[in-house]
Amino acid sequence: MTDFYYPVLGDEVSLPLFVLGAGARDREWHFIREEGYPGYQLIYCTRGEGILKLNNTEYNVKTGDAMYLPPDIPHEYYPTGDVWETHWIAFSGKDVPIMLEHLKLDKAKVIHINDLTGLEAIFKKMLYLMKTNYYYCGHECSGYLYQFLIELHRVTNLQNGSRESAKLNQLQPVINYIDTNYANELTLVELAELIDLSPQYLCRLFKECLNLRPFEYLARKRIQQAKILLLEDRMNINEIASKVGYNDCSYFCAVFKKHEMLSPAEFRSLHKKAGK
Repeated sequence: MTDFYYPVLGDEVSLPLFVLGAGARDREWHFIREEGYPGYQLIYCTRGEGILKLNNTEYNVKTGDAMYLPPDIPHEYYPTGDVWETHWIAFSGKDVPIMLEHLKLDKAKVIHINDLTGLEAIFKKMLYLMKTNYYYCGHECSGYLYQFLIELHRVTNLQNGSRESAKLNQLQPVINYIDTNYANELTLVELAELIDLSPQYLCRLFKECLNLRPFEYLARKRIQQAKILLLEDRMNINEIASKVGYNDCSYFCAVFKKHEMLSPAEFRSLHKKAGK
């Protein structure tokens, strides 16, 4: 299949991310871009194979492999047989760098994707929408692009997650203990002893698995429970603070506002109004 579209861009260029073009080629062309391409590119192989030349290195790109190419990075790619079917998306937007940093796409690379099913479903919706030339297709494609990037992050994390899963399993007794004992005064030493680690290594493990420190996780758990109690509207705020593990109500209110951008009283009032 050879099918590609470059939409006429409108005010979707003011969105955080937007599509510059997308398409499919059953025999990918030979591209030599000595100065790179001005947009971000994701090109993944659905059949056959080809070569990517990047930073004086050659990569053999086969079915399930995806090439991520940031803007202005010199590169060359070409098929090595009669078939090299690729599907590709070119995109841009002011928030793309932040999004890609979160997705760990920090440099040009080739990644393997075990299961293309979810990505293909989103890609086909995007391509079909472009064919309609619908006035708001650029805006809707922006939404599909966001879904595509999240799905890419999900599938690559799952397939590469054996080591991360082992670490999370190691951490699970501590998470369960916090979830059960959040109302008590907990110490880092106490938590570390649960899985026979040093407090320093426990903090490192939390950061690697959850991107949080242990007491940040504890604070989130306490705030989560406090919101439930605020919505039940049976206790005053001082009682709720004590119930979720804060002896100092002022400190509880400060932590709550840091997380929710509202004080406990404002949170309760807002949702009481919403319920009427």
